[in-house]
Amino acid sequence: MTRDLRKRLERALEKGDVHSAGAGVGKEMRRRLDRALSVAGAGDPPLPRVYAADRLLDPGRLEDPDTLTPVLPGGELETPFGPVQQRRWKVALKELAAVQDLEGASEGSSILAGLLGAPELADLDPDEALYLDTETTGLAGGTGTYVFLLGLGWVEGDAFVVEQLFLRDFTEEAALLHRAGELVDCHRTLVSFNGQRYDLPLLDTRRVLNRMRGTFSERPHLDLLKPARLLYRGRFEDCRLQTLEKELMGQVREEDIPGAEIPGRYFDFLSGEEPAALLPVFEHNLLDVVTLLTLTAHFLHLGLQPELDPRALGGLGRLHERRGNREIARELLELARSRRVASYRDLRDLGFLYKRQGEHRRAQDVWKMLIRRQEKPDRELPFDPIPYVEMAKHLEHRVSDFGRALAYTDAALQRASAASCAGSSSRLERDLLHRSSRLQRRLDVRDSG
Repeated sequence: MTRDLRKRLERALEKGDVHSAGAGVGKEMRRRLDRALSVAGAGDPPLPRVYAADRLLDPGRLEDPDTLTPVLPGGELETPFGPVQQRRWKVALKELAAVQDLEGASEGSSILAGLLGAPELADLDPDEALYLDTETTGLAGGTGTYVFLLGLGWVEGDAFVVEQLFLRDFTEEAALLHRAGELVDCHRTLVSFNGQRYDLPLLDTRRVLNRMRGTFSERPHLDLLKPARLLYRGRFEDCRLQTLEKELMGQVREEDIPGAEIPGRYFDFLSGEEPAALLPVFEHNLLDVVTLLTLTAHFLHLGLQPELDPRALGGLGRLHERRGNREIARELLELARSRRVASYRDLRDLGFLYKRQGEHRRAQDVWKMLIRRQEKPDRELPFDPIPYVEMAKHLEHRVSDFGRALAYTDAALQRASAASCAGSSSRLERDLLHRSSRLQRRLDVRDSG
């Protein structure tokens, strides 16, 4: 199965079905595919602990220990728009990377770009990207919201550098935005988490209000929230950055400040409160930027190494199916099923793939499995009529077994009635009742004949 999947993926790449860059599959890419897919069936080793947050927060990692206050280390950076506080931090890449390392990650960029429908990311190299995260005076955005702390990270040699720009006063905003623009201009791609809807539009608004040219939203941009939701929605409690950090990288932050408290801490600082209360905000922002790097590498590797995280197999299969790569989608969903990590949704998608490819017996097996899952006494699944209806359709139109088709339809109708509000008639119930009546009429006609 796995070698066949590798060949199919290679053919799709070479035809340009998976990405729009048109580049062929190089020897290194083939080697990585062989190595990654050859481990199928060997078990699911736990994902490694990529880094230890407590070690990353060691003050000794600050590049410039000189301080403007005894609590908030950093220096004063002069710009054409005046000064802004700058805090720089550096760590060796080897302390951040394990399975999700950067070596070879860029080879998966064309696949990820194709699956996301973002051709501008086909040449994404994590070594050349700028990782961006903001802390703001409000969570709603708008012209009254300021970015008071901006974390910007990038790879520099064998190290990862994070520069944090801090507004000691709103008058330093133009200086912060100018320095941010300098760093953006030095990098090919921006990486954020929910930056497409929040961070970049907010920064663009602040630049317009400060009469600065150019917008950050014009740059090629990977918003990691999109692949996170496409691959892991329903797998974890949610798709927040710290949830992904915990589930994919083995990290649990100790005593991390809740995001809702951050604006208040800053306003307290402006009102003359002790700056010590802001230190957890700097640490929160720093760890967010570091997670952007490791999460980017993780998603890039998944394109070529679907076995890296079996929980993502179903999501990868759906993305390939959307792009017309149905054979690859089927292989990935079947692999999820064989590894016992297929979700209800994964199995349903597999059933539809079998149906489209004319493999009706296999599709039937999937529908029956889903019905059994729903009918378990301890089930937590909401009622789903699809497997019942699909069985009824098959039995009516392909087998002409109207009696069994009616039985599946009536079972679905009974469950739909139990799930609906008392005294109401849902559209689903009406559709099932219509199907049941038609099947009963066909049975009566056959029996009378």
